[in-house]
Amino acid sequence: MSSSRNRMKLIIPKGCDNAPRKQIVIDFTSALLEPNHEIAEAYAHDSVVWYQLKVERIIEGRRSLITALHDENTVTIDCLEIYQVITHGKSASINGLISYADGARINFCDVYVFSNGAKSGKVKEIRSYRL
Repeated sequence: MSSSRNRMKLIIPKGCDNAPRKQIVIDFTSALLEPNHEIAEAYAHDSVVWYQLKVERIIEGRRSLITALHDENTVTIDCLEIYQVITHGKSASINGLISYADGARINFCDVYVFSNGAKSGKVKEIRSYRL
């Protein structure tokens, strides 16, 4: 991340600090939006697939994910407000509100699948819903 960009404000619900997988989902989601290539690369599986459903785009592979983050994040996000993070086994979901510097706001839900159920599992698939 360029040092000239301001960090976005992050609002998370109480109780998200009691499960390691929930924190990983929060960190990874934040990394996709800011962007933070180091965190995205650390948590993504080599064969991660990111389905961006609204724009009908599929990004396949960790290298492609990092390239996409580098090439596309040109708008400034003021705030990421997270409403819920739900985890169960290899699956997780996160939903909330993305607020941009220009005043635009987008409701989102990302559904994650991890490579395994252990806390060391990597993000294998993301399905992003944006309204």
